[in-house]
Amino acid sequence: MAEIDIFNIAPSVVTRDLSSKSFLLYGARKSGKTSNAVKFPKPLLIACERGYNMLSGVIAQPVNKWTEMLKIKKQLLKDAQSVDTGEKNETAFKSVIVDTADIAYVYCEQYILQLEGVDHLDETTQMRGYKEVKREFDSFFQDIVKAGYTLIAISHSTTIQIKENGEKYDRIIPSIERRGFEVLAGLVDVIGYSTSEINDEGQAHPVLYMRGSKSLEAGSRNKYMSEKIAFTYDALLGDMTQAIDKLAANGAEVVDNPINAFKDQSDEVDFDKTVEDIKQIALACRDANITEQYQDVVTSHLGKNKNVRDCTRDQADILGLVLLDLRDMCKANKIAVSK
Repeated sequence: MAEIDIFNIAPSVVTRDLSSKSFLLYGARKSGKTSNAVKFPKPLLIACERGYNMLSGVIAQPVNKWTEMLKIKKQLLKDAQSVDTGEKNETAFKSVIVDTADIAYVYCEQYILQLEGVDHLDETTQMRGYKEVKREFDSFFQDIVKAGYTLIAISHSTTIQIKENGEKYDRIIPSIERRGFEVLAGLVDVIGYSTSEINDEGQAHPVLYMRGSKSLEAGSRNKYMSEKIAFTYDALLGDMTQAIDKLAANGAEVVDNPINAFKDQSDEVDFDKTVEDIKQIALACRDANITEQYQDVVTSHLGKNKNVRDCTRDQADILGLVLLDLRDMCKANKIAVSK
């Protein structure tokens, strides 16, 4: 079992590569969201709606329910793991597009309703269904990003009226359900609003806003990204590059190679080995007449009148913590434990 050591953590760095970066692109229909998203490196389009009929060469998987999204996620994570283990050099896809996140959230809600056996989330015990939908939705997108993929979530736009301090004004926001937006807003690096504007020649051209205001939802984790750019993939990549260069000029450590800042460094706890190791410590504590100390450690994690032998495999991580504390206890009492 890998142990966390906060005193040997390497400082974070910024990469110019798109891996593990995430975007929420929203706007009016036919404003270039999908056509630009599919220009990201090696994209897989998870198509909740058929918005790619006029795009050539797109690898798209249509989906009609959440279980199909989960099957796709499982394959993506397995492919990423095969790279981690050295079975292959790179994943089949580098970018994952969900078009649209609005419909994906509806699928997720339908999935939870089926699990709960109800017709409405209000009917779930203490209305827990709302939290379960948000948790499930969050888990899907978090897992994609943590596996190292570039995520592009697409949404449409809507306008709401805000009443604030006696003032009323309109605000453009993504049309995805509020709880779904809260998930994505907390995850993505860029929220971009796409629309068309008339240039000096009287021609309409697509633009992408990446800074918000009271009348517009938008923003970026990098303060140097532009307020507005022409909405093309090349322009977006170029603006992100210049913004990262400015971070470097102001002291940030920047690299060119892909990194996965979210990569899980921990190993799976071996349940059988952990139980056996705890058993050996229990025997050593008995021989040293400190069984009471042993039981205090176990109780602190499992609760009163609970024993290690009562634990299931689902509790392997908890037993891992028990083992760590027992080892510290043995070290403090200078007790040798048989291997």
